[in-house]
Amino acid sequence: MTSTSKRLLAVFGSLLGLLAAGSLIAGAALLSAYVTDRNEDDFFTTSSAEISTETYALTSSEIALGAMPGEWVPSSWLTTVQVNVSPIGDTPVFVGIGPESQVDSYLKGVAITDITELESDLSDLANPANEGQISPTPPSEQTFWATSAEGNGSQSVVWDLEPGQWTVVIMNADADPSVAVEVSAGARTAWFFVSIIGLLAGGLVLAAVGGLMLLLAFRRPRSTHAQPQDPKRRPNVTLRT
Repeated sequence: MTSTSKRLLAVFGSLLGLLAAGSLIAGAALLSAYVTDRNEDDFFTTSSAEISTETYALTSSEIALGAMPGEWVPSSWLTTVQVNVSPIGDTPVFVGIGPESQVDSYLKGVAITDITELESDLSDLANPANEGQISPTPPSEQTFWATSAEGNGSQSVVWDLEPGQWTVVIMNADADPSVAVEVSAGARTAWFFVSIIGLLAGGLVLAAVGGLMLLLAFRRPRSTHAQPQDPKRRPNVTLRT
């Protein structure tokens, strides 16, 4: 094997080794999250965020699900979302998911606050998205919700994703202003475990191929020359009589 071939094998073997390490680390991280970070319903959820606003509603057409491990899972793989809401106080709360256009129509001219990311503390939201003056009707009277829940204590909605533009709405059940809640969001995907197996198996294959390339690159060639005889050593001679 020529020196150029060995150098190429060493380069490609090293690259495959790096790819294998990345794949195995990612697979191990996802496996750890799969075992430890899911709730009882197999959802990966964000930590709870305390949110309060003087407006009539909290809305979100996009919530960053930072709990998805490492944010390595494509959003197109998500199949089901979960939104959990607990009122801070005794006021009954409403949570619903509806088509964005119909939510916009329902809340047109109503003071609302839009949330795009759930952090640990959003208790003082100073900039409402809409400073309207209209008082909305109770959200439970609307018929466009894809899913909704309301009442005293913690409320939760689970929804299988559908094509289109959708908005999450959180309000007081009686549609009064000043909403104060704890919120967490979650998601699950049918492809998550498959991705773990793929990353781990792919990493092992890459490691094996890369290791073989490095072995061939650094293996010393076997000598083809005859071993010289020791001049002090006498040959074995058998005499026949």
